[in-house]
Amino acid sequence: MQIKRGPFGYFATEKFDSPDRLCTYAEEVIAGNKSDFYLTPVTEQIGSGAMCYFEFSGFLPITDAEFSVFSPHNKTASHKKESKNLSLRRRSVGDLFYTFIKLLDNLISPSCLVLEPEMVFTDPEGISIKLCCLPVKSKPEELCLSSLDALRLEKLLSCDYFKSVITDDEKNALVYSVKENNEEMFLKAVDMIRGTNEETIIETESKEEKSFFDQFLPKQLKSLSKSEKDLLLSGLSALISVFSMIGGLYLTCIFLFLLSFIILVNVLKAQKKHKESIQMEITHEKSRQRSSILFSDSSFQSENDLFDNTEENTKSESSHSDKPIQKQYHPLTSGKLTLTSDHKGINHDYSVYLDETYIGSDCFLSDIVLVDPLISPLHAVIRQNNGSFYLEPTKGTGKTYIEDSPIENGKSYEIKSGQKITVGNITFRFAIENITKAKII
Repeated sequence: MQIKRGPFGYFATEKFDSPDRLCTYAEEVIAGNKSDFYLTPVTEQIGSGAMCYFEFSGFLPITDAEFSVFSPHNKTASHKKESKNLSLRRRSVGDLFYTFIKLLDNLISPSCLVLEPEMVFTDPEGISIKLCCLPVKSKPEELCLSSLDALRLEKLLSCDYFKSVITDDEKNALVYSVKENNEEMFLKAVDMIRGTNEETIIETESKEEKSFFDQFLPKQLKSLSKSEKDLLLSGLSALISVFSMIGGLYLTCIFLFLLSFIILVNVLKAQKKHKESIQMEITHEKSRQRSSILFSDSSFQSENDLFDNTEENTKSESSHSDKPIQKQYHPLTSGKLTLTSDHKGINHDYSVYLDETYIGSDCFLSDIVLVDPLISPLHAVIRQNNGSFYLEPTKGTGKTYIEDSPIENGKSYEIKSGQKITVGNITFRFAIENITKAKII
């Protein structure tokens, strides 16, 4: 890859001799990556070839000689700030390595990752990490951890940035697990890196920097939540007030009793409010989903009219509480399976809008019934979670493919818009759709 400067920023570029090497599905998965570790790819056809661009404006290569914040001998910041930054970097590095396994779940080969140290970028604080992941087609046999290449990973982990973030034992464990294609060992090493955030901060804080209350707490009580600590303080105040009353210190007794009562009331109110807010959010989310499914776009006014009506109804709510109120909700994300070739007895389109949509040949067990000798009675299930869709084949004899790659029974795979899904002998094209207007009366 090469680094170029454009009129609006810096770009890492990769040229391909043929645009057929590019994969639209891979490009969409990388661009929609929720972990925000991968730079968004922009592809452009140039003549008989293609060019892929990754903008990294505002970020620096981790090999930058002027980027001295990585140095473990840097004394410009306070000890507390250094230890906090180190813990944040460890967490970020651990999360990055965790996404390598998630790429496999999305049927993207780790071999697509560009691990050359000069092509790995970070912000001036050294906390955020950005990588280039080439949206190219990969072979089914490359969908494994070992395709990451242990030598490439070892070269990356040997640069100064990672030397100051992870230990030699952690580095060796990561490289060895990639060499042995051992995902479980890799994840254990990643969890070791990700799980040191809070411990590192606590261990490196000086006694003077801790709060007065925490200095005298036993180790077992430091893990308590704020509400639990307040309840403990309330009980302690009540106990002292009892001893004050026995000793004849009535004024002190009344003061401590009132303090205990106030703390207890505030804790109970906070807990009740928290539970109510969670329950209200769950209820509202269910209402939004139901309204998005039940009501179509054509039966309502324009979006601007809905906004105006909502404002008017809000103003008159107190004086007309018995009148219906129109509310505009966020749209529900739904999926659609479109048949790519004609099959007798199979519909051309199927909607996927439930939390769990079952696919199979049994009409009593399945939501989408497909009659075919190669399809099991309960063949697979598509689950929806926060706008994302996941395909999980059941533990039967039927085969399921994503982009012509067989997927393992009982394991969940995220599917994206435009992806090809084959169930038995029937192939669909999956698409994600949004119902853009919905209201409830």
